[in-house]
Amino acid sequence: MKLKRIIGVNLALAIIAATCVLFLCREVDFFKRLELFSLDLSFRIKGAHEHNPNIVIIEITDTDVAEIGQWPWDRSWHAALAKALSDMGAKAIYFDMLFSEPSTEREDRILEDAVKIAQKVYLPFAYQLPSTDLNKAYFPLKRFEPYVKGTGAINIHPDMDGIMRRIPLVFSSDGVIEPHIVLKIAMDYLGLEIKDVKPSYILFAGPGGEMIVPTDEKHQMLINWPGKWKYTFKHHSFMDILTSYKDMLDKVKPEVNVDDVKDSICIIGATAIGLCDIKNVPLEPAYPGLGVMASALDNLIDKNFFRIPPKWVDIFMLYLLALIPALFMFGERPFRDMVLVISIVTGYLFADVFFLKARIRLELFTPLFGLTTSSLTIGTYDFIRIAIERKRFLNMSIIDGLTGLYNISYFKMNIETEIMLARADRHKKFSIIMCDIDHFKNFNDTYGHQTGDIVLKSIAGALKNSVRSLDVVARYGGEEMIILLRGATLAEALLIAEKVRKNVETCIISDDVNQHKVTISLGVSNFKPGDTVDSIIKRADQGLYMAKESGRNRVSKLETEV
Repeated sequence: MKLKRIIGVNLALAIIAATCVLFLCREVDFFKRLELFSLDLSFRIKGAHEHNPNIVIIEITDTDVAEIGQWPWDRSWHAALAKALSDMGAKAIYFDMLFSEPSTEREDRILEDAVKIAQKVYLPFAYQLPSTDLNKAYFPLKRFEPYVKGTGAINIHPDMDGIMRRIPLVFSSDGVIEPHIVLKIAMDYLGLEIKDVKPSYILFAGPGGEMIVPTDEKHQMLINWPGKWKYTFKHHSFMDILTSYKDMLDKVKPEVNVDDVKDSICIIGATAIGLCDIKNVPLEPAYPGLGVMASALDNLIDKNFFRIPPKWVDIFMLYLLALIPALFMFGERPFRDMVLVISIVTGYLFADVFFLKARIRLELFTPLFGLTTSSLTIGTYDFIRIAIERKRFLNMSIIDGLTGLYNISYFKMNIETEIMLARADRHKKFSIIMCDIDHFKNFNDTYGHQTGDIVLKSIAGALKNSVRSLDVVARYGGEEMIILLRGATLAEALLIAEKVRKNVETCIISDDVNQHKVTISLGVSNFKPGDTVDSIIKRADQGLYMAKESGRNRVSKLETEV
């Protein structure tokens, strides 16, 4: 029954702790950030995964800028690159830059012709966030519109801590669904179209089959990062592509293998210092925005995105982990309890990484925070409970159950300590008072043992109220009680004994029917060198005997010196 009661309290504490954690992690920004941090930690532990070989990064590097000249370049350079990539067999060409402002007529016409001939160029537009009003968006020049293969929004934004983890796949503009440019490229590549947009997923279907992409309520996809920028995707510089294209036309072995570009999706953007759009991502703090686009495209093309369980699954895991300590932690073995918690934390970390590798994202920080909070709460409760139980057991071993006074065993331990101190310091004094209720046997016979017990309790209270808090009052046995007066000389002890006698004499004791008054006799003794526990108690007992013989209700002593 006791174990069931403890488990019941533990379960209640665990549920309260888990509920508090759930509120904090859903409503308080600080704890939301910790959950995001734990997600980043999971990504780092999970490590890289194989990326799609058909995604090629074309970088505008510092060397390219030094060779071609100050940015922005004439659009004929971009036209040349579009033609080169198209002739080298690229399946899609995406310029990660806006062509929303006109240049010279000649330059715009050259780029227009290149886009028209290639028929595989994608150009983005940008919303003026937070608005998604198409009338205020920055679109490519109208002259390019008939010839681009597709367009879409380029906007991405970080989480509340400034780290990029998600990409919005669609935007709603006056009830019209507009895809992100990355999604547009992926849909064309896979032969799919948007069929349905729900708060938790987007459904695609078409000649390429069917695909469901999990999203959050803002239609954002959590990016499954394939790896760090330096080691992910094929990278070629702007000028390397143009030079290799010229070599190919001249029938000279090109520096860039044409097979790297053939049937690939080429993403062109700046990585030169001062031009690069740097993002902070879970794997590294300086990651080109170009890489964010490529990583999201990789997820969509390879269907390598995360499946996000319903929110109730995360809540279930929170309460499950929080309830485990309630069933197995009882405070008797703190080390075992600590090992249990550490083992659960370690196991859940491994499980989280395992699920992440299987492209299932579970919350990490919130359940572990719930486990820790529950463990600390239950551990604190168990510590207090055990401390109270131990104190109760200690009291049972040293306290008389009827009077509430100390028992004689504990009293003698205190005398032994005082004797040791007195032997070490000859100036140390202490005295003993032995008390006995006068005619208590006759009182019991007259009024009954229940009334007698009331008298014993009342006299015990009167004795405790008559001495100092540092003194020790104990029940010697039957109606006899004994007092240890620390630091008291014989003269001081006699005065205190007289005070005790008067307080008892004036004490009125009531039961359910009558009021009673009793008196006590007292014997006093003082420590002498060579005394033992028994000898000093014996002298006090002899003094008590003298008080009884001389008429009771008085104080007597055996010693002659004061």
